[in-house]
Amino acid sequence: MRRLDRRRHPGTLVALALLVLAAVPARAARTDWREMTIGRFHVYSTLRDSRTREIARQLQVFDHSAVAFIRGPMPLPDTPTLVYLLDKPDFQRVVRNPNAGGVFVERREANLMLVDTDADFEFTKRAILHEFTHYVQRTTHVQTLPPWYVEGFAELMSSFKLHDRDVRLGEAPTSLRIDPAQWLPIAHVLAVKSTDPEFRTERLMRQFYGESWLLVHYLLFDRRDYLPATGRYLESLDLGIGEADAFANAFSFSKTDLDKALREELHRGVIHVRRYTWDQPITADDAPITRLSTTQADTAFLRAVYLTQRRGPEIDALAAKAVEQNPADPDLRALAARIAASEGKPVTLDELIERARNDLATDAQLRIDLADAVSHSGAGDTDAARRVQALIEPLMQGEAPPLEAVTLWSTAAQRLQLPPPQIIAVLEPASRRAPRDTLFLQQLATANLRAGNTARARELYNQIIAVSSSPPERVWAQKQADSPRMQDPPAAAPE
Repeated sequence: MRRLDRRRHPGTLVALALLVLAAVPARAARTDWREMTIGRFHVYSTLRDSRTREIARQLQVFDHSAVAFIRGPMPLPDTPTLVYLLDKPDFQRVVRNPNAGGVFVERREANLMLVDTDADFEFTKRAILHEFTHYVQRTTHVQTLPPWYVEGFAELMSSFKLHDRDVRLGEAPTSLRIDPAQWLPIAHVLAVKSTDPEFRTERLMRQFYGESWLLVHYLLFDRRDYLPATGRYLESLDLGIGEADAFANAFSFSKTDLDKALREELHRGVIHVRRYTWDQPITADDAPITRLSTTQADTAFLRAVYLTQRRGPEIDALAAKAVEQNPADPDLRALAARIAASEGKPVTLDELIERARNDLATDAQLRIDLADAVSHSGAGDTDAARRVQALIEPLMQGEAPPLEAVTLWSTAAQRLQLPPPQIIAVLEPASRRAPRDTLFLQQLATANLRAGNTARARELYNQIIAVSSSPPERVWAQKQADSPRMQDPPAAAPE
């Protein structure tokens, strides 16, 4: 058990937001970058090797221990997470908020964690883990969870600590604020919706987050005998049962009783903390760390800016300057062409494409960048689709090709009307690796329809309805599943 500090903490509860690129003075060359790969995490760092390794081992153990506690019934998508441990000048080129210490950005092709290594690391780590918890919960749960549970759970997991092999979960985050004088009745907390001011305005939000943490901690850690009832309650809410009925059907006590118990818990100041020893190998301890050249570091940084911001004059200027300084580097040129093509600008790629087609050992990311540039510059063009296919095809021979490569290949395959069995053979394993990727599900449904597999196509549209977070997309999928072409043919009349 751990005593709970009820004092107000000066730090502001972080709600990380994607912020626009800041214009900052030119900086010195990136001469001290390194990289390492640990499972789903690819780390770029300006820190010394020992500090880089320590952060990587924290991420690895969190990913393999805490994430197992967060994860829902669906697997995490097989999407890489790029971790950038940046010095302040580069961090501020991406994030303009002087109070931000870290940003988590979810993209279809890759997630990004960007960290200002000059900021308070413990505070930044908690913010990053809070957002990463949201990502894991959102992508592995089919259930729609209420705001108090989503935010309280993320606050709970953000307190993850690893010292050597000793893991702790459940300590009170230092940013936690629960003011007894501003107490929100638990009946009110349970009923809050994501559009309510308690969820949006800072004055109420900090209290709401604090009480949500206390409620989740109480139900999951302090009173583990309530776990089955909590599960029934959340399931009832997801089924559309009203909150009051869901609570009454799940729990043997009233909301007034729960409110009283939580106030007493806060007054006692004692909570349960999970502590255990991590006995699995920590590959981050021995994984190789590679020094990057200035050009490689410039390319890695440009990718972070592109994935974060996508487009804009600042990105164009950054890409143009990087290419001016390194005009012969194919990786940098391919990425710069991808950025330009995504903005509708003409690009010249023939020499790079020819080189990639003649060299099967060409780097996977270079092929993806070139194929994406070709796809954008020739959208709807069958010749462009053929060039995309030629660039990506060597990557499709592996057991688990990058999902971004699969997307480019399958989109080109549809444009070229490749045989449905060929498309299905690629998309079935890809959709298992990313079961909530509705683009894969749509393309797979189309291929099955072309192949005459109506039942499988209907199954895939129903899967979109189950996993999509977009109401219009769910409505569209429902219309597809209910359309006449999806209905089974009538049984033949007996003779």
